[in-house]
Amino acid sequence: MQVFDAFFKVLWKKKASLLVYVVIYLALTLILSNTMQGKGKEDFSKISLSVAVDNRDAGGLGEALEEYLGLRHSLQEMPEGDEALKDAMYYQLIDYVLVIPEDFTEKMEAGETEGLLEGTVVPGSSSAYFMDHEIEQYLQVLSMYLAAGYESKEVPGKAVKALEQELAVGFLDEAEQEPLPVGYYFFHYLPYVFLVLMILGGGAVMKTFRSKDLSARNKCSALPFLHQNLQLVLGCLAYILAVYGFFMLAGCLVDSEYMFSLQGALSAVNALAFCLCALSVAWFSVHFVRNVSELNIMSNIFGLGFSFLGGVFVPMEFMGEKARVAAKFVPSYWYVSANEAIQEAGSLSEAASVFQSFCMVLAFAAAFFAAGLLVSRMRVRE
Repeated sequence: MQVFDAFFKVLWKKKASLLVYVVIYLALTLILSNTMQGKGKEDFSKISLSVAVDNRDAGGLGEALEEYLGLRHSLQEMPEGDEALKDAMYYQLIDYVLVIPEDFTEKMEAGETEGLLEGTVVPGSSSAYFMDHEIEQYLQVLSMYLAAGYESKEVPGKAVKALEQELAVGFLDEAEQEPLPVGYYFFHYLPYVFLVLMILGGGAVMKTFRSKDLSARNKCSALPFLHQNLQLVLGCLAYILAVYGFFMLAGCLVDSEYMFSLQGALSAVNALAFCLCALSVAWFSVHFVRNVSELNIMSNIFGLGFSFLGGVFVPMEFMGEKARVAAKFVPSYWYVSANEAIQEAGSLSEAASVFQSFCMVLAFAAAFFAAGLLVSRMRVRE
C-alpha cells in the first residue's frame, strides 16, 4: 500500500490550511445559527423619533398636538438659531422639526386642514414620511370630531382615545415562523467547506501524483498501474469518509436531537452526496492548474462561486429570476433545495423532492468526473 500511504503523507502537509477552514466554518456556523434563531418577525415594535416642536398657536389644539406627539415620540427642546438647529439635525440629535402656526386652532375649527403645518427633516430620511402620515392621521380625526359638532376642548381627548386603538400586527406566513433547528444551519453551509477541503486536500494529492516527473517515475515502478490507481481511489474514499465522519460527529455535538431524527438522517445523506460531488469537482479542477499552489484559486472559484450562486450564502428569494434559473446549473442549488425540503418532510413518503435533489447532486458528481476524464484523455493525446 505504498501509494495509499503516500497519499496521506502528502495530505498531512496540508493539515494547517485545512484545519483553518474547519475551525472557521464551525465557528461561523454556531454564530449564524444562534443569530438566525434569535431573529424573528415577532419582534415588531413601533418607531420612536426625536421631535422638536415650535408651537406658536394661540389656541388649545396646537398644545394638544404637541402633547399627542409626546405620547408617541421623544420631544426635544427647540435649538436657538438656524445654525444650532442645522447642527442638531446633522448629528441626528433631532429627527423631525414641526412648526405649528399661530392660526392653527382657528383654521382647524374652520375646517381647513391642508398645508397647516411645516415639517423639516434630514433630506433622504424616511422619518418624514412616517411623521407626516402620523400627524395627518391625527388631524383627520380632529377634523372629524369638530365637524360632528364637538367643542375644541373635548376634541383632543376623544382623538387620542380613538387613535389608541391599535391593530395587532400579524404576518402572512405566521404558521411557518417557528425557528429552524441549529442542525439546519449546520448543514446549510456545508457545501462551501466541502468544496474547499476536497480541492485543497484531495485535489492537492491528485495533482502531486499527476506531476510530470512523479507520474513518469510511477509508471516505471514494479507496482502495476492499475494497483496505483486503485490505491489512489482508496485514499480518496478514506479522505472522504474522514471528512464526512468528522462533520457528522460535529453535528451530533452541535444538535444531537436533530441528528437522530428523520431530518438529520436525510441531511446526512444529502451531505454525503455533496461530499462525493465536491471530490469530483476537485478531480476536475486539477486538470486546469499548473501546480498545487494554484488550487487555492480553484477553491475560491468553485467554493465561493457555487455557494453564492447556489443559495448557500445568498437566499434564493433575494435573487432575480435569471439568477435563479442559472443557479440550477450548479450542484449547491440542489443541495440547498434538499436541505430546505427536508425541514418540511414528515416522513419518507413526503420526501420525493428531497430524493430528486439527491439524484441531481449525484448527476453533477458524475458529470464533473466524466469531464475530468475527458480533459485527462485530451492531455494524454497532446
